[in-house]
Parts: sequence; C-alpha cells; structure tokens
Amino acid sequence: MQKTTVYSIKERDGISRIPLIHMSYIMQLLLPRRHLGPEKGKVLTGCPPKMLLSSKVVPVGSKAEGYGIPGAIRFTGDHHVEFFSDIDVMIEIEGFQAGMSEFKEDGTKHSVFIETNQTHPGYGRVRISDPEVRDNPLIFHDEETNKDYISSYMLMKEQYDQVNDDPDDAFMYSRQGPAISSEDCHQPLLERAKDGNILYHPTDKVFSIPCETWPDVAEEWIQRKRHNGWLTSDTIKEIIACGCHMVPVSHRHSSHPEIEWRLSFAKAEQLLAEKAVTSSQRQCLIYLKILRLQLNMKKLSSYCLKNVFLHCCDELHTTAWDNDPAGCVIYMIDILIECINRRYLPCYFLPQNNLIYQLEDQDFDEIMSFLRKIRNDPLSPILDFTDEKVLILSTEDCISYNRKFRDIVQPVMNEILSESHPTTKQSIFGCFLDVQCIVASAMLTEKKRIPFFYHLDFYQLFVEKYFQTPFPELIRLIGNKLKSTFLMLLFYEKEDIDFPDFENRGFMACMCFRLARTCDEQWGAKLSLSQAERMFKEVLRKSGVYHPSTIEYSNLLCYTQEWDEVINLLLNFIESDEKQITKMKNTYFKDESPMLNEQIKKEVLYSGYFEANSRAFAYYFLIKAYLKLKSTKVTQVLDEFLTYCHFTASYGNFELLGYSGEDCGNYSLAEKAFTKAKELTQNKSLAENNVASCHRCYLA
Repeated sequence: MQKTTVYSIKERDGISRIPLIHMSYIMQLLLPRRHLGPEKGKVLTGCPPKMLLSSKVVPVGSKAEGYGIPGAIRFTGDHHVEFFSDIDVMIEIEGFQAGMSEFKEDGTKHSVFIETNQTHPGYGRVRISDPEVRDNPLIFHDEETNKDYISSYMLMKEQYDQVNDDPDDAFMYSRQGPAISSEDCHQPLLERAKDGNILYHPTDKVFSIPCETWPDVAEEWIQRKRHNGWLTSDTIKEIIACGCHMVPVSHRHSSHPEIEWRLSFAKAEQLLAEKAVTSSQRQCLIYLKILRLQLNMKKLSSYCLKNVFLHCCDELHTTAWDNDPAGCVIYMIDILIECINRRYLPCYFLPQNNLIYQLEDQDFDEIMSFLRKIRNDPLSPILDFTDEKVLILSTEDCISYNRKFRDIVQPVMNEILSESHPTTKQSIFGCFLDVQCIVASAMLTEKKRIPFFYHLDFYQLFVEKYFQTPFPELIRLIGNKLKSTFLMLLFYEKEDIDFPDFENRGFMACMCFRLARTCDEQWGAKLSLSQAERMFKEVLRKSGVYHPSTIEYSNLLCYTQEWDEVINLLLNFIESDEKQITKMKNTYFKDESPMLNEQIKKEVLYSGYFEANSRAFAYYFLIKAYLKLKSTKVTQVLDEFLTYCHFTASYGNFELLGYSGEDCGNYSLAEKAFTKAKELTQNKSLAENNVASCHRCYLA
C-alpha cells in the first residue's frame, strides 16, 4: 500500500492531545479482548431459517470474522436490543465450480471459467463453455462473440423472487447490492430473549460461484514483501488453496452490467480472521467501526475500514497492536485520511481495485469532515455512543446495565481534560485504579456479578507491564478502596475463580481482618474476623508455616489474645527461617494500618509503608505473647532478637526490637535499638523521637 503516513510510538497524540495509554485503557474497558474472536460457528443461529435453505452455506463477513460491533441494550424505553453488524452468509450455487482460466493444467476445458480481460480490476464474467440448455433465463448469449455467460442480474432477480413470495413470512426482504437482506418484523426486545425466543439478526445472503484456484490478478498478494511475521507461509498457502468466489454485482462503469460479477475474497478474509488476526487487532478495528457508526459515515463502508485494517496488519508488528492499541487506531484514521485525499483506497487482496472509485467530490468532502472530527477527538464519539446503550459482551460480564460508560470512566477523562502530565505509573495507580473500583462497585451491586476478569485484564495489560506488583496486591488495593462491608465480603468470598494466585488466600484474609477492625456493624465485624481466621488457616495448611501469612495470622491472634497459639506458630516459623538462605519479609502500607497495632501503625503512617524481615516480626509478636503469659523466656527471646538485628542490619528490624524493649521495660536496650535504626535510614525523625522517648523513660 503506497502511503506517506508512518507509525511511531508516542506517549501523547500530537493532534488530539490525548495520552494514548488513557485511550487504550478506555478501549479495553469498552471492548475487552477476551470477548473478541472469530464467531464462525455461532452466527448461523441468528439467521432467519429461509436464508439457510441451501446446503452450501458459508458464514462470512464481520460477524463470522469477529469484527462485528457487539449488540447493545438501550437504557431507555422498552430496552430493545440493537444490532450494529449484519450476519453475512455466502451461498455457493450448486452445480458450478469455476476455474480462473478456460483450460485446466491437463489441457482440458473448464465447463465454467472466469474472464477478467474485459472488466475493471476486481471484476469478471462467468462464462460457460457448452451450456446444455441455452433458453435458461440465467444464461446470457452474447451474439457478437458467440459466447455464453451466467447472468448476474437474472440470478439476483430469481433468488429475490423466491424469498419474497410468502406474505405470511415474519421477515422483511430487500436487495442490497449483491445481497438479499432480511430483517425480523418483530422488534428485538430483551424480554423476548429472556422468554427463550431467538432474536434474529439482520442477515445478508449473497449467492456466489466458487472458483477453485487463486486468481492471477491477485498474484501480487502472494509475492508481497512482509517484514513483521504476521502471516506464516502455511497461512498464505491455505488462503491460496481456498481460491475465491464470484458474486453477482457489476462495476459502476461496466459496459455489460447484466453479466458482470465481482471477485470476492470473503473466504480468504475468513481464514485471515481465524488464523492470523489477534484479539488486540480485532479490538482496534471494532473501535474504529464504532466511530464510523456514531458519526454516521455511510458513504465510507465498513468494508473500506476492514481493508485499511488488513493493510495495517501486514505492516505493523503484532506487539504494536498489543501494547499501543490507541496508537494503532489513530494510525488507521491517518491512513484513511490519506486514502481519501488521494481518492484511492486499495483492496487488500487486489490493490489495483479502488474501493472508493464510485464516490463523488461532495462524498469525499463529507467523509473528510467526519475523519477530521474523529482525528481531533477519537474519544467523545465513543462516550456519546454509550450514553444511551450498553454493549452486550456477555450476560454475566457487563460492567453495568444502569450506569453510563461515561460516568464509569470519568476519572480517566478528568485527567485527560485537565491536560496535566502525570507519569504513566501515576495514572495506572491513580485514575485507572479509581475506575477499577467503580467497576467493582457497579458490578457487585448489580446481581452480584464479580469484576474479577476486568481486574485481571487491568493487571495483565497495564500493571504487570510497569510494576513488579503481584496480582493479589492489586486486588488488595482495590478492596481497600471499596467502602461497603457488603461489597468487600461479596468480592473476596468468591472462591471459584480459576487463577493461580488465588490459591493463596492470605491477602483476602488480611482484607477480612482489616474489615473486622473497621466495620461499624457488630455482625459484620464478627463475620469478617471468622472469615479471616479460616482463610489464614487454609493458607498455612496448603503452604506450610514458612509463609508471610504466618506473621499476619499472628497479628490477628494477638488481637484475639490467643497467646498459646501465637507462641506455637512463631516458634515453628523461626525454626524454619533458620534453615533458609533467602530471608522472607513482610511489608505493610497505609491502607493496611487499621489491622495493625499502634506501634506498627505509627511506622506505616509515618513513611507510607513499613518493612522488616518476617523473622523480626516473629520475635516481636512472640515477645508480646510471652509477656502476656508472664513467661521467663522473654529475656532469652529478646537476646536472640538483638543478635538477629545486628546480623541483618535493617532499619525495620531495629525499630521492632526497640518496641519490644519498650514492652519489656528495657529502655536502655530500646534506646540503643532506635539509635541504630536512626543510623540505617535517611528518614530519621521517627527514630529520633523514639530515642528521645526511651531516654526520658530510662531517666525516670
């Protein structure tokens, strides 16, 4: 494809001024990739029965390829279902199998073959060598050349008359180019679907003649240089082997429109969608098609968009579509603008076929106006589109049937409109995380649907790329932002999620313990506490005592004053830690402070987080338990703790030792520990205050 537009990766689009990662995030929420894929095996259930009477039905087009805009339910009125993509089926006419030349390789003649030497690129005539009956209305005899052709005009007329002859039929039929279109006379209401009735999609039925060989005029596609590895040699061979089809429609300037047919690469396009197109590429095309639909760009067909898309797939590496979907959408818009300026949009398989040859000057001006509009703002039309409807991705996996998409993504839009320049990382754990919480709240309050997969998408496509944060940590952050006790319990009690990290339920146990410490309702606090204890036990049963959750469980047991269990648990942990080369750590953040005791909470609130070796925490809680039971072993454990702190030389470890010294009344040890902690950190104020406090107590 000849062009001057060049794709490049950038953080912010220079024309719309939109940060591209913000647009990519909105695209993923609107069109989750996990829902986007070929639907070849599903589309026929939505076709009217009369459209499928032939045994040679081939599902083609956007629905079968997975490029169709999902249907939607309107928020207002009777909640009827809207279909934005027709179902396309191609019917192979029985008894015909054409060749792309008069003679076969063995020298014998094809009974039916294609002539392309007297037509525009992409078109041809279907010739019959020796028709058995010349008075067949489908046969057109050319007196000048004494040749016989299949009449595209008569075929369409005959087929349309057949489907439109039943006045009691529940479907309306019309002719649309080479297709016979059908539409259900009954409005597709959501209530009909709930009652078990099929909601039939608008369907286009195209009759075709299959051609067993790849057309010579499309030889360039085979030889085309490709550098991104998108198409494998096996895929190319498979596409070539499927040949092409002839469909009954003529070029606008044809000299003999009644016998002219168009080359169709629908089967090849279907194979591309099935074998090569990725979910991220598919996401970008559907987003572009929604822009076209919302701005009512009828003069620029969705097939034109698909051909630009396929050209771009040939050019851009799949990682570009994966990592920069917004940039790829904008690139396709730029390519479309260039094609409209040049008045030439090449067919993907046959570049010499200009798909916009029929447009007038005023059409080009109108299309260019629309393209400029979406180029300047590729987000607002999407929000306008969703203001009155919600896309049906899955009945159980839709963000909200009540809240507008615009309201859900408002934190992201606010950051875009503010023209502030936060870093990518700040946006991900800022406004993006805020939207994830809105998603969780909306889904959990509507029929108890679980937002897990939206969070998993967010983690895999954004968080994991920029942070080392494990997935459970992300869930913990989202959970901490949910204010409702009911919502938090509902979310974290979901146990049938198939994801490896959920085998460790320690983070959920911590969330329940935090909830128990902050819940105003007594029943909620008791329920959360019992849930937390059950989950901690489950973690330790599966993972063993040498696990960070042992420390967190000890914190809970100290809160419930189960001192003997604290001692048994931590002695086993310390024994296990002595055998390890790599030493485990526990880290706590501000949003976890409600579940911490006052000493550790003070550390967290001071610097935003607090970290120490898990064994240091074990000594710290073990001393508290021995003190409560008035055990003589306190001094021994305190000495072991001191030795361990000198060995590890960690600020957090010495701070915990200092607090243990205070608990024991050993202010001299505590002062020395806090002094050592002060030497090991640049943020000295808290350690200095602790030293001063111990000094006063020591003097007293």
